[in-house]
Amino acid sequence: MPAHDNQLPFQAHVELLQVFIAHRAPVVERIQAVLNAQQKPLPFQQDRALLTRQFEDCFFAQPGIPREQSVLRGQLQGAHWAEGFKPRDMPGIPNEMFDPADMMARAFNVWRHTRWPGRNGRVRYAQTLFNLHVVRCLTLLDMRLCDAGPAGAGERLALLQEVLDALWKSSPPDQPVLVRDARWLVPVAQSPTTDDLAPYFQAARRIEECLPEADRLEIHKASLLMAGGHLRSQLRHFTMQGRSLDDKSLILSTRRSNALDCAMTIQHLVPLLAGYEQAVREGDTGRRRALAGVICQGISADPELYVNRLDLLRPYSMIEHLFVAPDGERGVKLTPMGQRHIQLVQQYVALFERLAQPLHEDCPQFRPVHGTYSPYGVMFGFSSNILEHMTLKALQPDAETRFSLEDVFADDGHGAQRLAWVSGWRRLPHVPPEVLQLYEYPQQFAAEIFGRIELALRSRACGDAGAQVRTGRLFIETAGIAELPVEYVLSSDPQIIAAGKAQSCEATQLLADRNEGMYLVSYQTSGGWVAISKDVLTDLLGEGRDVNIEGLPYGAAQALQLMYPGVVEGFKAGG
Repeated sequence: MPAHDNQLPFQAHVELLQVFIAHRAPVVERIQAVLNAQQKPLPFQQDRALLTRQFEDCFFAQPGIPREQSVLRGQLQGAHWAEGFKPRDMPGIPNEMFDPADMMARAFNVWRHTRWPGRNGRVRYAQTLFNLHVVRCLTLLDMRLCDAGPAGAGERLALLQEVLDALWKSSPPDQPVLVRDARWLVPVAQSPTTDDLAPYFQAARRIEECLPEADRLEIHKASLLMAGGHLRSQLRHFTMQGRSLDDKSLILSTRRSNALDCAMTIQHLVPLLAGYEQAVREGDTGRRRALAGVICQGISADPELYVNRLDLLRPYSMIEHLFVAPDGERGVKLTPMGQRHIQLVQQYVALFERLAQPLHEDCPQFRPVHGTYSPYGVMFGFSSNILEHMTLKALQPDAETRFSLEDVFADDGHGAQRLAWVSGWRRLPHVPPEVLQLYEYPQQFAAEIFGRIELALRSRACGDAGAQVRTGRLFIETAGIAELPVEYVLSSDPQIIAAGKAQSCEATQLLADRNEGMYLVSYQTSGGWVAISKDVLTDLLGEGRDVNIEGLPYGAAQALQLMYPGVVEGFKAGG
């Protein structure tokens, strides 16, 4: 595998973190001095850029940092963004990986609404911010493990784990241990929303090729658990607005908008299902139970799709502009990324068909119990937000320190204590009671989510899934088949809209949605773009209805055939 462009000096960054930890006391003292901002004007307390500079100066502007190490400042984030993981600018919506300077500004807000702490309180929070900064650097270094290729990637990961262990060994006992396993920081680094989707697949491919099996499986596990929690949180947000989990419009919108999450979920599920199958075959009950719990959480946001509508899973997980590319003057071909994804989908379907029965048998072990914690009820935006919750909660001297990021997704032991821990994240003195009530642990929601998993697995295991309505077909230029309703066709071409062949959609919106994988296929015309919504999958094909598409350019018809061979009929290559 070729080395990554613009490789960073990995060892130098590790040594820099070791220097920070060795100089922990003076760095913390500098941070607490910045936190002593009671008399500073409000613009200072809210200036993220200024606070970032002052916070980083606490680490770099000290005698113990050699000049050759000070030049490393900012390199890790720059490399991460250059790789395509720069967070999308989303006005009004936080979309950044956890940032100590931001947590400093949020602490100032808490103190303005309550009271400012004395020196001891500032030092305690400075310790937390020190830990958060080192964890952030480790998170970004996790993404650099494979830059130099497979050789030594496992050893580099082990080195990061040593730094993380040293961080907690140096930390006072009243500090929350944010995360214990460095491998769990890989999905955290990828949690904010970005404009480019390709880097997620590229990173997954590098991890698969570089790291030892045990490390790969743990990263798959962490990634799947966090993705499942993120998607469940989306659903919880909508139910808080009064919508039912069975609301057809909610099913359509989440399936349509989550192509990346769906594709990555499959990438993580395949090796975990293979490990689960091995545990079942070898009678390893402990490993079998652990993997079954992870798999159930992974499919929890849409168990009907992942368990019983395997025929629709491939279309929903396809991302046209990444998986198909031009091939010659008129035709198209699958990209290597597309070929790999299709192979993974095929492996997933085969594995799940074999493992539905044992998963159905194992599933009841994870049913939520009233009065105790279940990961099916946790609510967060991105996985990085969990670390932010834990950091801000550390403002209070009685903050829970036993649990870490990994414990958010654990489904056994300390249920009552974990429930109090998660429920307490937002219980800060400046948070209004009505907001606290809004974010109370949703016991009923957790039970409903789990009930859907259990129902889907029971249906598949008992053979009921085979009795469902057949999946319809997309026909191309075929007489005698009902035409695709115009409501599923969107266009920015005025002529096509005027002819009544498509619904109007601004070009900027259409292209943004195309980039998110919301369309079955799209193509450019002389006057704009045309796209077919994935809503047709659930609304029509999922109900057993066949539809015919007229007027597709050859390239678009070929793309449909390549991406959805079991769904598309009537296309003749070379025609």
